[in-house]
Amino acid sequence: MTQSITLIAYSILLCVAVVSLIKTYKKSGILNSFVFFQSAFLVYYVIIPIITILIISFTPDNLNRSLLRASQVESISYYYACLYTYISYFAFALFYKITSSKVNKNTLYDKTNNCEKTEKNGDVENEYYKISKYKKSLKWGIITLSFGLFAEILVSISLGGIFSAIAMGEKLRAYGIDMGTYIPQNRLFSVVLMVSSLASTYFFVYSYRLKKGFIVSILLIISILASTFYLFINAGRLGILLFLMTFFIDFSFRKFKRPFIIIFFSMVLFVLLLGTLDDLFFYLSYGYVKESSTSIYSIVNEFAFPYVNLLNVQSINDIYGLRWGTDYFTWIINIVPTSILSLFGLSKVTTGYHFITDYFIGNSASGGIPTDILTLGLRQFGVLSLVLQSAILGILCKYFDKVIEKIHSKEYYFMTLRISSIMFIIVPYADLDSFIRNRYDMILVLIFAIIISKQVNKRKKILIKK
Repeated sequence: MTQSITLIAYSILLCVAVVSLIKTYKKSGILNSFVFFQSAFLVYYVIIPIITILIISFTPDNLNRSLLRASQVESISYYYACLYTYISYFAFALFYKITSSKVNKNTLYDKTNNCEKTEKNGDVENEYYKISKYKKSLKWGIITLSFGLFAEILVSISLGGIFSAIAMGEKLRAYGIDMGTYIPQNRLFSVVLMVSSLASTYFFVYSYRLKKGFIVSILLIISILASTFYLFINAGRLGILLFLMTFFIDFSFRKFKRPFIIIFFSMVLFVLLLGTLDDLFFYLSYGYVKESSTSIYSIVNEFAFPYVNLLNVQSINDIYGLRWGTDYFTWIINIVPTSILSLFGLSKVTTGYHFITDYFIGNSASGGIPTDILTLGLRQFGVLSLVLQSAILGILCKYFDKVIEKIHSKEYYFMTLRISSIMFIIVPYADLDSFIRNRYDMILVLIFAIIISKQVNKRKKILIKK
């Protein structure tokens, strides 16, 4: 009875969300932040729960990992998880819709070519404007690449060279690992600084699309190599797939008339590659291939942890207590190196995902369990913080989409996608400590886009006055 009711409820929400998703895309013509957030929300909180419930109902004897944990909760937990999903979805959608959106009547958006057009100047983008953007992106690229390369050199030296560093990637990413064991304390900052190399690739591709040249081509190649090194060292499977996805979708929209067909099959391939990438990283670090599977059970287990967190969040709160908003601010302290904190008598603050990991697997170093976005909200003040958090996410998403609308172009789709993917990744991986530390390249791209959007606004005002 429990499974039937929740399946019906999830099916209704699935239909509502899909219709909203299609309408939003048809209206904007862009894979924007709202589309990405809704897609992630559907996958992790609607589709995966439906598949999980069906598997538990029909094959209860073949369960392990996340599926097994989901089968062990009380029936009431399924109702609560479904209720929380509805509350969050509609709070987010409501505040996204009601957030004021000023539309410039002199600006039109061409959905076919995905490029900005103004009534006064047609499709003209003067040379001065292009050079200004080119200089900005080139400067940002050089700065971020310099920091990234500097950090990667320090890490490589500390770990015995480039290939030794790559081989240790799986060990360095393991839950509970003390990197000070492998890297001197005064160089640990470089592990965080390496992320900037990812941002440099986006800035150099942007520069290259604006103005092709020998120097920018060389810088782009160096940044790609630096990004590849970082992805193997510290980003893991999701980081690699997100990085590749932005450029692949960009390529699909520029080169194919029906890009979604190509994208769909590519997404299926990427999902299937998750296990292969995991095996590769494990082999590089440990010298042998562990047993793995690409069955429906293993794929669902890869994506089911947010739903399992949600099913168990009440028990987690009962055992460890509420976090009272600390998980929204711990990154401010935890991003500072321990050596600096110790000078002021401070230490790192225990992050939320440590409690979730301890709840499920204790102090095992085999892998941590991230905090998803709904669990993050419910862990603070309960349902109240879930509603407030969803409302803030809706407002933030609207702001991101306003920026995207101003800077978006078919030639720079990869920038749009990188910004939009912030709202995708925050759904399953909502630990702000981890996001700020390991994904701040996305934030750098967003800041750059905001600067460019302000330049677009100024240019529009000048054109309107003429």
